[in-house]
Amino acid sequence: MNRKSVDKTILQVNMLGGFSLVYGKKPLPNNYSGTSKMMQLFQILLYAGREGIPRAELIERLYGREELEDAGATLRVNIYRLRKYIQKLNCFENTDCIWFQEGLYRWNYCAVPLERDTDRFRLTAEEALQETDPDKKAELLKEACRMYRGEFLPELAGEEWVAIESCKYQKLYVDCINEASALLRERQEYEELLELSAQACGIYFFEEYYLMQIDCLMALGRYKEAMEIYDTAAAFYFEELGLEPSEEMLERFRQMREKIHYNASVITDIKQGLQENEEKNGAYFCSYPGFVDCYHIVCRMAERSGQPAFLMLCTLVDGEGMPLTEDARLDSYMDKLKSAIRSALRRGDSFTRYGNNQFLVLLVGIRQENCEITQSRVSNCFLSYGFRGKISIRYEVYPAAEENETNPLFW
Repeated sequence: MNRKSVDKTILQVNMLGGFSLVYGKKPLPNNYSGTSKMMQLFQILLYAGREGIPRAELIERLYGREELEDAGATLRVNIYRLRKYIQKLNCFENTDCIWFQEGLYRWNYCAVPLERDTDRFRLTAEEALQETDPDKKAELLKEACRMYRGEFLPELAGEEWVAIESCKYQKLYVDCINEASALLRERQEYEELLELSAQACGIYFFEEYYLMQIDCLMALGRYKEAMEIYDTAAAFYFEELGLEPSEEMLERFRQMREKIHYNASVITDIKQGLQENEEKNGAYFCSYPGFVDCYHIVCRMAERSGQPAFLMLCTLVDGEGMPLTEDARLDSYMDKLKSAIRSALRRGDSFTRYGNNQFLVLLVGIRQENCEITQSRVSNCFLSYGFRGKISIRYEVYPAAEENETNPLFW
């Protein structure tokens, strides 16, 4: 495919992952919000390019949701403002960049040629997907994936026309990275695929891209880095979406855990590596997989010692007792609840975040009648942050015992 080098007279228009303009080698300032009507008009005209856009469609895109007495007059006002804004850029030698001919608004492509990142990405992606030569296909797929820097005009994601165009580019990107994954795995080019999957995770928080990263790192023998990616993904899905790791993700966790080896030569080095790095006072906070291991150990110990243990689920609720899910300050509330649980419980207790509005606590060596005292301590500590009357904590307590257990024959 022929790719024309960027000439200084060409206006580079970037719309994937955000809106920006570069004229020659000079970035142009953007002094207006991307959601302002004038800037939306600018973006629509740049995207329409030399083909142009009918006046009626332009009005629909700009004002379709608004009840205006004279949308045409409002459009003319914004056209006037946009022309003034373009003149202030002092780049186009007072050229009238906006034409209106035969019912179409057009960018003056003859005076100021455009080169859009959307066009470059689309053409490269389509060529990559149609290519049959494996070597050429691999290079084109990598090039297309690197070109995609994010969703189309993300500031205008709520606009219908933007959503439609965004879906087209997203599908092309997903098709390219999926084919790149299959091809690069076959060729064992894990470093290349690792780069693409890391970029993908920065754009879309899809589990498949985290799994792609983990698989690449494991194939390269970099298990500790793979475990870090797992921790990042698990924390995101728990804290932001309230989801447990999938079976695929847990399987990767088990594979990594079996492969990680440490090279400490003496027991003192091993002990040093096991020391806690975070806050040591109060209850122990851990990841969900770590909490699962704690739970299994406590249950096994309880079989022999008879020491009681309980699971306590703490859920943030509003004044009517309904779980908090949409509150803008939910993350702040959860941070305070985390501090309250850590402060109110003992060092021998452990807890983890369970979803976007819950913590799961493992209470060891406590009797059921004392669980209410523990709940009261947590609530009092939480309410001391000034939340009294606004939100509260709902508690559910269950004995911590493995179901369907059989008593061991030997100790």
